[in-house]
Amino acid sequence: MTEVRMACPQDLEQVWALVRRAVAHMNALGNPQWGADYPTMDFYREDIRRGELYAAFVDGTLAGAACVNTAEAPEYTAVPWTAAPPAVVIHRMAVDPAFQRTGVGRALFRFAEEEARRRGLSAMRIDTYSLNHRMQALIRSQGFMQVGEIHLHGRPLTYPCFEKNLAAGVS
Repeated sequence: MTEVRMACPQDLEQVWALVRRAVAHMNALGNPQWGADYPTMDFYREDIRRGELYAAFVDGTLAGAACVNTAEAPEYTAVPWTAAPPAVVIHRMAVDPAFQRTGVGRALFRFAEEEARRRGLSAMRIDTYSLNHRMQALIRSQGFMQVGEIHLHGRPLTYPCFEKNLAAGVS
């Protein structure tokens, strides 16, 4: 069973080691979305400081992490979202390669949805690199629909943007 809780400063080194393993795995699969330039340890340190980083544990072992907040990239303004902001936005989700395809990512999405509902928000949003086919499949499996695409970080390929409308009667 996967337990998700707010990450604390003592988790930072372990989260960072997990992220580095996930980056190496992504790159080996031909997905250059993340590298030495992004994300950096400072992103996760600040996520923890703001109380926005959540860690997923399986039997006491750190298996994944994600930043969950309402901060949207400026590029999001051009996307034809179906729900008005604010929305819960998922950033920097990483699952340890040893735990991929075991439900850890789904648990982080469930947690983010519970958080959105707890806050009374009507939508969830996420983007990912166009070459990150595994993440796109996970996102779609959680009921998200692609609503547009943006360019980020000076990368030549696009970042598809996904939204899950949580309003009654919409899935």
